[in-house]
Amino acid sequence: MKRRLRTLGLASMLAGILASPASAAFVSLPSSGAQVNDDAANSIDTKQDAGLVDVAGGTVVAGNVQVPWATFEQKLADSQQIFVRAFKNGAWVTQGSPASLNIDPTVEAEAPSIDFAGAGRTVPWVAWYEPNFHFGDPTNIFASRFNPGANRWLSSGQDRADGALIPSLNIHTNRTAENPSVAGGATIAGNDPVPWIIWEENDGAADDAHSPRQIFVSKAVKQQAAGTPCTDFKPSAANNLNGFCFQQVGLGRLDSGQSTPRDATVDPNLNVDPTRAGVEPDIAFTGRDDTVVWTVWYEEGPTAVPGLRSNEMVFAAKAVANAAADGGFQWVAVGNGTEGQSNVLDGSGAHHFGPCAESEVNEDACALNADTLADAENPRVAAGTLTPGQPTVPWVVWDEDIGDGRHTIFISRLVGGDHFELFKPGQPISNRANDARRPDITFAGNVPYISWQERVGTSLLTFVGHFEGGEAAPRFKHDTPGGIAASAFADVDNPQRAPISSTCTANPTNADGTACQGGAIGTPFFLFTAGAPGSKKLFAFAPSDVQTLAASDPTSSSATLRGIANPGGTSARVHFDFGATAAYGSSSTPERLGVSIVPTAFDAVASGLANGSTIHYRAVAASDFTSVAGSDATVNIVNLPPVVSVGHLEAELRLHDLGRPPILSLDLDVDEPATVTIQLLRKDTVVRQLTVTRSSGGAFVATLPLKHVHPGRFTLHVLAVDSEGATSAPVDLPLRVRR
Repeated sequence: MKRRLRTLGLASMLAGILASPASAAFVSLPSSGAQVNDDAANSIDTKQDAGLVDVAGGTVVAGNVQVPWATFEQKLADSQQIFVRAFKNGAWVTQGSPASLNIDPTVEAEAPSIDFAGAGRTVPWVAWYEPNFHFGDPTNIFASRFNPGANRWLSSGQDRADGALIPSLNIHTNRTAENPSVAGGATIAGNDPVPWIIWEENDGAADDAHSPRQIFVSKAVKQQAAGTPCTDFKPSAANNLNGFCFQQVGLGRLDSGQSTPRDATVDPNLNVDPTRAGVEPDIAFTGRDDTVVWTVWYEEGPTAVPGLRSNEMVFAAKAVANAAADGGFQWVAVGNGTEGQSNVLDGSGAHHFGPCAESEVNEDACALNADTLADAENPRVAAGTLTPGQPTVPWVVWDEDIGDGRHTIFISRLVGGDHFELFKPGQPISNRANDARRPDITFAGNVPYISWQERVGTSLLTFVGHFEGGEAAPRFKHDTPGGIAASAFADVDNPQRAPISSTCTANPTNADGTACQGGAIGTPFFLFTAGAPGSKKLFAFAPSDVQTLAASDPTSSSATLRGIANPGGTSARVHFDFGATAAYGSSSTPERLGVSIVPTAFDAVASGLANGSTIHYRAVAASDFTSVAGSDATVNIVNLPPVVSVGHLEAELRLHDLGRPPILSLDLDVDEPATVTIQLLRKDTVVRQLTVTRSSGGAFVATLPLKHVHPGRFTLHVLAVDSEGATSAPVDLPLRVRR
């Protein structure tokens, strides 16, 4: 099979096809449309509310294709449980027994986040928050990792309740903590990834109710054995549960207001302005070998620092090695105006909050807002690069107030290693006429995908889009130009994000998306409610409009097969099935169509086909989750006449040299199955004749008896006829026979 694939310029033939609407296609996972939250045997009731949700691509077998893993809140009587389900072999499978991750199954657990760590990124980790009576019932942050061999979730961290086995991650267990986000990664290239968790926690005042929310980060450190003390770890040196200790990360900056001595309660918060609340943090690993930790969050509420802002502002910070800091890293804020600067989040300056909090000008420089006077909120961060082979950088999306109660979605990325720049270029990706909220971002290979919620009239719709054109000519494409109806996770006044991920997120296992793990195409997928509140469903990008076009350039053994497909907003793997019947039996080598939302033509040259046969074929396009075939078509392979040839033959023969009786051996060759007739002619009279039927092409030997042939001049005449009556050009050789 010879194979080639290209985009075709068949303007006249394809004009009508290419005029199809430019939009992506989606397929429900599973194809039946069943909900993600549907497993009565494990107390996941489709009729009960399902709240916040997160989704990630991952696998528990190194090198396999990453599949969707979803974690979500689910009401169960008066409680709320955290569950995880993975999309395996075409169906949702609940992970864990018991299935609930709750530390206390009688309380309301909330806001789960999921990512993968461990060797080969094969260990799912989930972080969430829930109250616990051991700490006086404030909500605490918890984390569990999955053991697939035992089908168990193992809550991990220090036992913060004096032997009660309650592994809270909180800096202070008596303070309210919420909204964790987890990312698996390693700060040293080649090391096994571990989970880093970011969250918001009340801190900075003497009591929980009056403490503004602070942003904290803690990293997991694997231990040689479970149950051993986490000696010298902060915020706790207690025994570890299930083999991991968590270590707070950053420089001490904030007096917690606790009754313990001040030097024991200076906490490593990330807030640029600790007098305000830090909200909705997110975390990712980027850079060469994905060894740089990046965090994002926003701050809200009135400031207590003269000269600083009180509008909502989005910030980003990266972890930079500092042996003197907790966890060996300090946090450095990076914003739109931080070129050549190092804005360490430390206790320096007049306000003891670091350089970003020294003035309004400094704070603006450290922010990511498109307009530093506007309210910006709900940031999310993902690692990625538009250029294969280049180190990933953080890409951040958020929603920002543009007036009249309307927000729009902005996207920014790190440039030059020391500042952020708005992308596209500086324009929002949502419709300015509508109110857009709660974006999320992922990469599929080297293509960024963004989801968000947008209020259109009285409806709240989910929108998805992506960038095409790479670094040279990036263009934003709306995969859902009109939005997805009845898809919001909440009502119009309380939108929740539609989490998005892919089978080829940028991470060290796949060369940052350049070589998708397990040979995956790199298909994005996202969750939304599909009409019913709490009815969580997953949808993946899929090819559409697959059509089999007329073949061209038929020869006696080959033809160019042609097709067209809309990749559906992502990459698609395309090929042709072909064979003697509509059962096919053979396929061309798969190739890829680039990311697009318009029909794209492709072709393949099929060779080695039977001369004169009729070949059935069809175009096929596939994502990582579904395959779409065009209709059956046929092409007639040209029936060229056979070609017959005779090997070397002396022009003069002596009968006594040919044995007794004399026999003439002839070396013949025919290029296809045929009936070959060999005649010895004297003038126009047939003196001897032999007919040989060949079931295949190739060389063979024929023997022509010459008994009773008298000496003289003859002509050797050879002719081949195939099964359809096509006749070869005759071979006529002069021959003189002597005694």
